[in-house]
Amino acid sequence: MLDDTLPLLTASSKTKAGALRPYKGSPVHISSDRYHYSPLGERQIRLLRLSLGLKPGYLIGEFEIKDLASVRGAYRAISYCWGSPTKTHRVLFSNGQSLHVTGSAADILTNVFPRYPEDAFWIDQLCINQDDNKERSSQVMLMGEIYSSTKQVIAWLGLGDAKSDKAVDFVEMLFKEIQDMKRQRKQPTLAPLMASAPRLRTFLPEIQRERKWDALSVLLRNTWFERVWVMQEVIMACSQMAEDARPEDHTLLSFEKRTISFDKLAEVLAILERDHLVRNLIYDRENSDGTKDQGTDPPGVNALRLFSSFRELRDQAVPVQLSTALDRSWRFKATNPRDKLYAVMGFCDDCADARLRPNYDTDVEDIYRVWTTVLLERPHEHALPLPMAGVGLRRSQPKLPSWVPDYSLGSYEVQATPTSARGGQGEKYRASGTENKLDVSVDHSSTSIKLKVIPIDTIQVSFPQPSTTEHQGSHWYSAFTTLISLTTEKAKYMALIEWLGSIERYFLETPSPNIIQDKAHVKEILAQTLSGSYPTEGVAPDSYLSEVFTCWYQAHRELSGKDDKSRISTSMSRTEDFYDKIQVFEDLKAIALQDRPVFGTRQRHLLGHGPKGLMAGDTICTVKGAVTPFLFRQVPGGRGTDRDEGGKWNLVGPCFVHGLMYGEGLEMGEWMEIIVI
Repeated sequence: MLDDTLPLLTASSKTKAGALRPYKGSPVHISSDRYHYSPLGERQIRLLRLSLGLKPGYLIGEFEIKDLASVRGAYRAISYCWGSPTKTHRVLFSNGQSLHVTGSAADILTNVFPRYPEDAFWIDQLCINQDDNKERSSQVMLMGEIYSSTKQVIAWLGLGDAKSDKAVDFVEMLFKEIQDMKRQRKQPTLAPLMASAPRLRTFLPEIQRERKWDALSVLLRNTWFERVWVMQEVIMACSQMAEDARPEDHTLLSFEKRTISFDKLAEVLAILERDHLVRNLIYDRENSDGTKDQGTDPPGVNALRLFSSFRELRDQAVPVQLSTALDRSWRFKATNPRDKLYAVMGFCDDCADARLRPNYDTDVEDIYRVWTTVLLERPHEHALPLPMAGVGLRRSQPKLPSWVPDYSLGSYEVQATPTSARGGQGEKYRASGTENKLDVSVDHSSTSIKLKVIPIDTIQVSFPQPSTTEHQGSHWYSAFTTLISLTTEKAKYMALIEWLGSIERYFLETPSPNIIQDKAHVKEILAQTLSGSYPTEGVAPDSYLSEVFTCWYQAHRELSGKDDKSRISTSMSRTEDFYDKIQVFEDLKAIALQDRPVFGTRQRHLLGHGPKGLMAGDTICTVKGAVTPFLFRQVPGGRGTDRDEGGKWNLVGPCFVHGLMYGEGLEMGEWMEIIVI
């Protein structure tokens, strides 16, 4: 039985009711029964059609069960955010039974379906029996093929408003400018749209008056861009269609009144990024814990870049590895924590292992452990999970072993991974030297692993960054109007200056031994640590890094009032180059450090930074086959014996250590085996 207190979905005045097919079946006798799904066979899907009933204008649904291979190019697939799980309407079916749907699904049925009255649709909320975990699991296995076989993906971004209309108009205007330049065989650029001073964020009068940049920023903050399932829905869209049969717009971003092609928006954003104009889209993001991230790129900027790059790989028939997909999808969101893994399977080429098969009846912790085990057992990818794991990172799954990542969290603390680690001169980190195969064995009976490590030193002191309700994003300094507006926050900048001073004092009072032949001044060491980059042996220190750090450091001293000789008038007279250099170092620091604490070590007096949960006494180790050093914490009573020489440890997380990123640790001790639980 299904409670019948919710209203049946009808054709509203906004619905293009005349476009819907009139219902021509047998009379519908409305009951209060929940719709009873007919079972699906192997590789079958349900497609939904809507028609318009007689008075009072109920929308009537009918399912068609089809073999997926037989309907290639014969339906449209919906991509959307479920939003609130609260059900708002019932959808009537021709047998008189009905299904409860959320508000977002109701909006799609009344706004999108009538645009294509002759077409069948696939929408997961209705076309999958959400109460049958077995069916959900089997349909997830087909999801990539469902979206690759569709004639078009319709991405529903909500009803929209005047601001979304303005954003669509702005994108269309910019896209037209780009196409006009291409026809004239000119290099497309949108830079002329901006005045010469980026920090002042002044625009052409028309753009400023219309506030189109703000409208575009709001569009790119739509929650659709943060949903992990959207990755495969866009990446795989129409990809199994013959090239000459693919629609011009494989994915159409849709509001109630307006639509915009995904490819148009992606091309416009690519040019804006190349022209360094994305800074005009930044905003202050409010986090769930009440903090704010100042100067943050809208989520859509990263999503469009990511989706486009993966689509290009698919078009070029380049295999996509699961490890790469997980690495790139880390910050996307999912309501069900299992979906942080299942959602990437559809566009990866190495998910045939039966242990990865979706199962919504299995505990989240068990799924995460098994997936991590599979990745660790692979010969070339298995270093990946470790940089995402550790008790020093924020975790919401309490039963996870320390070596298993909590994939459910989009943690901003994740340190350099094999695909993103970059050190001095753009070179990849290689903390274990030329050794690129992680020496690991998995003990399935005790849910532990064994690693080969060289213990280097222990943390003596940590320097947590000053706490604040506002974090500076990577584009924070681009938003400077003048320093006048910021001098009222002297306490905040004083705290940061004192933080830097405490690090300097530690380093000066306990100078580092000459382990990498680096005679740089302490400020250079500090600059290199905060930016995650230092010169390898035989390479001179980067003078430009020292220069941009000096500008960044001086700006904070002025803002804090620490420099008495500096006056507001002096700050206002700074050249544009001064502010650009501040931005350069802030970008480097934001990428390398985020809000992780800096630490100093007890014996070798090394400087580094690691996860927020690090503690004094944690041990820094070079791990055989890993690209960065790692922090470990010995389990109470877990000291080594003859059977396990290194004892039992918890993984705390990856770390950056100045003087250990390029194999220097190999000369500081002997390999030993430890058990990580």
